[in-house]
Amino acid sequence: MPDSEAGSTAAGLLRPLAARSVQHASGRPWLLGHWSADEVVVGEAGGARLAVIGQCPVTAGRLNRLAAGLGTGVAYLDRIGAILPGSFHAVAAAGGRLRVQGSASGLRRVFYAPLAGTVVAADRSDVLARLTGSGPDRQWLAARLLDQPVPHPAADAPPWQGVRAVPPGRCLLIEADGRSRTARWWHPPEPELPLSRGAPLLRDALATAVAFRVEAAGAAGTAGAAGTTGAAGTTGPAPGIGCDLSGGLDSTSLCFLAHRHRPGLTALTCAGADESDDDAAWADLAARDLPGARRLVVSAGQRPPQFADLLRSAGTDEPNPGLRGQAQVLALAGLLAAEGCRVRLSGHGGDEVVWARGAYLHDLARSHPHTCWRHARAHRILRRWSGRSLMDMLLDRRDYGTWLGDQAAALTSPPGRDGPAGWGPDLRMVPWATAEAAEAARALLGAAAEDARPLAGSRGRHEAVALAQTAGRCSRIDGQVVAGTGLTAAYPFLDDRVLETCLAVRLHERTTPWRYKPLLTEAMRGIVPDAVLRRTTKADTGPEVSAGFRRHRGELLALCDDLLLAQYGLADAARLRAAVAEACAEGVVRPALAQTLATEAWLRSAAGRTGRARAPGVAGPGTVRA
Repeated sequence: MPDSEAGSTAAGLLRPLAARSVQHASGRPWLLGHWSADEVVVGEAGGARLAVIGQCPVTAGRLNRLAAGLGTGVAYLDRIGAILPGSFHAVAAAGGRLRVQGSASGLRRVFYAPLAGTVVAADRSDVLARLTGSGPDRQWLAARLLDQPVPHPAADAPPWQGVRAVPPGRCLLIEADGRSRTARWWHPPEPELPLSRGAPLLRDALATAVAFRVEAAGAAGTAGAAGTTGAAGTTGPAPGIGCDLSGGLDSTSLCFLAHRHRPGLTALTCAGADESDDDAAWADLAARDLPGARRLVVSAGQRPPQFADLLRSAGTDEPNPGLRGQAQVLALAGLLAAEGCRVRLSGHGGDEVVWARGAYLHDLARSHPHTCWRHARAHRILRRWSGRSLMDMLLDRRDYGTWLGDQAAALTSPPGRDGPAGWGPDLRMVPWATAEAAEAARALLGAAAEDARPLAGSRGRHEAVALAQTAGRCSRIDGQVVAGTGLTAAYPFLDDRVLETCLAVRLHERTTPWRYKPLLTEAMRGIVPDAVLRRTTKADTGPEVSAGFRRHRGELLALCDDLLLAQYGLADAARLRAAVAEACAEGVVRPALAQTLATEAWLRSAAGRTGRARAPGVAGPGTVRA
């Protein structure tokens, strides 16, 4: 809240929802919410206040010194956000002004809304929706019926009417009189570093990101419990830190970095349900060089299947993109918590930040045509691109706003060609979307296209930032899911310093058709065994997803009964039911279908929490007035 009488009034409305508070220098409420004792660090100097909220190895003493610089204005936070490691919100109050910023990756979001004559900021959109009595935004829901992820800038919008979002890389400024605006504080770096220089920098950034979390978790674990009993009945000191050892390069790298500081970490491996899934074999190979690590190997039969407990509310403030695996995520978090772990290191985000996708070829064609030809030819063979689709992408000269406007106009056109994407894949409505949904989504994208600017100056750089921010949004929801288990999720690959390091490396060197994740492989040389670094495969979870979908066919079809998306006029329940039945029969669950089911499940959950999820004029069981 801003330091004003209106801010105090708003705080009075918020207090019933909060367990902790921090005051402005004036004594008025500044921060309200729920957090652990080590999650918020506050510095002060005179009348200025500076708070870091999240995962950051900063001390109150250092924040006191940094807060002294706020006398020059809250724009000083630009410098602070660029030097501190970790993943956090930074909030500054000085001279009657308030500044709030999240992370460039989108893992830490900022939302705001008018309340009690001023503007209040929060890290959750549903809290502001409840306070302002806002219901779901119909255009936002319609855009979730696209067959591809919603593109920038519409992707940043919250699902509630009357609540606004600060785009990643921008901050929110609130004046004492309640006026507000956003300003940019972060710019992606130019991709100028060769791989040979970028790899050591990535190693250092990841090592820092892992080390401070391991140390903090170990200290908290030792203070919180004298001992713990593992699944096999052994007793030892609480490990504090758990790490995914999936067999993939991202999580394996984090395991080895963490092991250097705490050999007794708990390493979690999920054995695949399909014989062709070689993740567990690679995890076993890596574990041979992790002496002292405690293994938790969970077979497919020991964890909930995909799509289990679909209607179980995890309290997320928007639909969970990983809803199909939510029951598994909760079960595995419970296992780690029972082992005494307080923090779980996850490799989420690694796929998105350490290498790029096909759009870098568009950049390369203009800077290094000969190199582009070699890369494009190899990609075309490996990915089975048609020559026509590849040339169309390379020769496309549309700016981002024009491309987005063209996509808005073509939402109900026949499917586009498969192949490499420039600014993004072609967007189409799913078959069960209504004409009203197409109109609403077209209006949303068309309005966004009017003044849309890319996230960076070229297609490859734009795609690289967009991928990272998509991973940040998904991981943010994943963190909300496990928050109630007592386990804190950590995503070192999505720390801003790690992201910046990856973005600074030349696109065509961190992504080639001949090597798998060369930037990360070189960064981990000498830390991860060479035998593990030689992996070039990635497991296919499709069979497990299909099996879970068929197993829960009844619950999935039941979602089509009394369909809230149909009450909004956005989805045809009969066509959705047919799509669910077809997926069960064919054994192929397309991401767009899973996204629709996640959106419907979230709407039903939100109805119980805010009472505003049903379409206007529609009453029903579970409707609660806010």
